[in-house]
Amino acid sequence: MLPVLSLLAALTAGPARVSVIIVGSVDGGVASDRPVHARKGQVVRLYALVLQGRRWFGDAPRVRLRGRRLPRRRLRPLSALGSAVRVRWSQIEPRPHHFDLAPPNEGNPAYSNAVLFGPRHGRWLGYDLIEVVERPIPSAFDPVLTLRRVRPAHPRVNVHDGLGVMHYRVQLEVDGQRLASRGEAPVVKRGISPRIMRVAFRATDDWVGHLTSYFNVPNVFGSGGSGRTHQAELYQGADCADVIIAAARRAGAPLPYTSVAGLSRHARPVSEALLLTQDGVFEIDEATRKPTGRATLSFGGDIRRGDIMLIDYLGFAGSPRSWDHVAVVTRDAGRIGRFDPADRVMHMGYLYGLTETAAHTEGPAVVRFLRFKRAIRRAFSRRRHSR
Repeated sequence: MLPVLSLLAALTAGPARVSVIIVGSVDGGVASDRPVHARKGQVVRLYALVLQGRRWFGDAPRVRLRGRRLPRRRLRPLSALGSAVRVRWSQIEPRPHHFDLAPPNEGNPAYSNAVLFGPRHGRWLGYDLIEVVERPIPSAFDPVLTLRRVRPAHPRVNVHDGLGVMHYRVQLEVDGQRLASRGEAPVVKRGISPRIMRVAFRATDDWVGHLTSYFNVPNVFGSGGSGRTHQAELYQGADCADVIIAAARRAGAPLPYTSVAGLSRHARPVSEALLLTQDGVFEIDEATRKPTGRATLSFGGDIRRGDIMLIDYLGFAGSPRSWDHVAVVTRDAGRIGRFDPADRVMHMGYLYGLTETAAHTEGPAVVRFLRFKRAIRRAFSRRRHSR
C-alpha cells in the first residue's frame, strides 16, 4: 500500500466530483503526496490540493502524485475555485498511552499487543486500539502550512526540540461546500493510517539521527507487522527493539524486524556484561552478578554513539527473557572521554514513547554493549553520503 492520502469526496452543485489531498515539500522542492522526512533546520510546506473533475487546484509550484509529475497545465491556483475559500489545518496525534479505554493488560495503561509480565509474558493478544486526538492548529488558515518543527500537545512528549513525527489534516470550505483530506476515527487499531499526511523531523543524517524522528511514536509492547507494513515502519507504534530496527532501515540497512535477543544477529558485542548503577559502571562476576571492580570504558573508543545497550534489570522478575530492555548510546554527557552513568541513552519509555535520558536511570542493571556489524555500518554510510 502506498502511503498516499485517500480522497474524501463531496458532491458540489455541478456534476464534477471534488476531493482534497495534502502534498508536502522540503526546502522548496517538488511537493509530493508521500510522507515528508526532513532534517532539523529544513522547512516543510504542506499544500492543500483540490481535485475537481480532472483539474487540480493548489498553490504548490511543482507536484508529484503517486510518483509521477503533475503537468503544469492541469494545476491552477486554489483561488480559481471561487471567491470564498476558507482553510483550516489540524494535527492528528496519538495519545502516549491509554486514557479513556481499558488497557489490554488490566491495571497497566501502556499500549500492548501482547501480555505484559508474568508467565505468559509476550503472548500475542491482537493489535491494541491506539487513542488518537485531532486538534486545530491555532492561526493556521492559509492554503499553505509552513513547518520547521513538530509540536505534540502532551507536555511529557513535547520536550525534544521539535523533532519527531506528526500527522496533518486540512479542511476547506469552497462557496459553501465543505471538503476535507483523509482523517481517522478517534480510536484506531494499529495506529494512525499511513494514508494521512505524515511529517517527521530528524536531528541528523546518521542512524541515531533517524532514530530521533521516532519521537511522538507511542510505545506499543509487541508492535507487529512485516517489513513495510510493520507498525514501527509506519510510525504507528514501536517497542524497544523495533524502533531500533525501524531507524536502521530508514538509515539504509534493510534489516528484518526482531526482538531484543534477535538484535545480536545484526550486532557484535563490544563489552562483557557490566553492572550499571548511579554510582558507576563495574565489572562483574557473571555467575554471581557481584561487582569485581570499576570498569574503565572510553567514550568514542570502547563505547561509541550508536552502540546498543542491552539491559537486564536487577531484582525484576516480571520478564522471563534474558534481556528486559534495550537502549542506544547517544551522547557523552558526563566525564568527557569516559563512558559513565551520566552519558545519554535513547530508548522507548514505558508510557511516553522514545526518550533520551541519563544511562543510570535504567539501572541498577546488568548491561552489555553491542555495535552494528561492519556491513550494516557501511550501508548507513552509503545512504548518508548519497543525500
